[in-house]
Amino acid sequence: MTSTDLIPTALLERKAVVYVRQSTQSQVMTNLESQRRQYDLVDVARQRGFLDVEVTS
Repeated sequence: MTSTDLIPTALLERKAVVYVRQSTQSQVMTNLESQRRQYDLVDVARQRGFLDVEVTS
């Protein structure tokens, strides 16, 4: 069984949204670890089978 077998096909057809909360615009600009984490989570979503992945802040 692969990780994509655990997620129903109908769900994989939806958009995955990755959101890591930042309190201030300054944190968004200076906290590169959160930005890296967001893009790592995008990779995880794609590995799970999502084709449409959006990053928001």
